[in-house]
Amino acid sequence: MNTELSPLAREKLARIGNLSPQEKEKTKQSSKLDSLLSKYFKGDASSESLWKELNSLKEQSGESIVKETQNKLIHTLRLQMSQADFDQRRSAILAIETMKREGKYSTLELAINSIETLRQEYAQAREQTYEQLKGALENQFQTVAQQVINQGLKVDVESSIEANVKNSPQWKAFTAEHEKSYGEMFNSYIAKLRELI
Repeated sequence: MNTELSPLAREKLARIGNLSPQEKEKTKQSSKLDSLLSKYFKGDASSESLWKELNSLKEQSGESIVKETQNKLIHTLRLQMSQADFDQRRSAILAIETMKREGKYSTLELAINSIETLRQEYAQAREQTYEQLKGALENQFQTVAQQVINQGLKVDVESSIEANVKNSPQWKAFTAEHEKSYGEMFNSYIAKLRELI
């Protein structure tokens, strides 16, 4: 077997270790941005302080850092995340949009609101289906639990019902389809949001 590399492959390997000054500066700025966002996500920085520090980075490296920041924030959005975390990201994405010369604040806000509405619909449908399945099992379990209690044994009806709902074929089928359909819609909304920035 011939293990000799082609000239193109050797050239690419030689360039890997040699970053241009622009690439080095971009890597340095990206590292600063990651550190700044880390502080923000941990709650050690407000949207206002994030905006101020990012504005300073923007003056050093140009407007591309603004889009990079928004992309990183959008990348952290999830269908299932706390409302506080979602609001934190929304606030930052919109605040950062004001740095752009030709920002699309209103359009971006509408897109984020659509994502929030989708997240709410997702959670409501999930909760409603869970409660329906739970209600159907409660009557059955109450009868069985009463028989067990009459025999002098203890039973945790609530935990038993929850475990049975979560392990039921109906719940598993629902969650699989629900995750798939809402996941696809969520990804579509995120793609549209990325197009706006």
